[in-house]
Amino acid sequence: MRTLCLLLILFPAFAGAEEAAQNSPLAEGKQRFETHCGICHSLALPKSQRLDRATWKWVIDDMVNEFGAVWLTAEDQRLILEYVVKHYGPE
Repeated sequence: MRTLCLLLILFPAFAGAEEAAQNSPLAEGKQRFETHCGICHSLALPKSQRLDRATWKWVIDDMVNEFGAVWLTAEDQRLILEYVVKHYGPE
């Protein structure tokens, strides 16, 4: 019974932490990366690269300015950049 009471007390804290993680900028960046970048190409190539921040920034700028991904807002670009640098940056 004590264990059940403890779980009932702690569960909302864990659920709140999970919800906060899903609403984090990195989670937002992941969602935008998968949605927007996956429109034009497979995500296998960008996921396999280990580029630094400056090179990822160049790639995103190139996708917008040279390849026509003009629907990407400045906020989309910022969140995607943070996500790819964190997850697909140099090891």
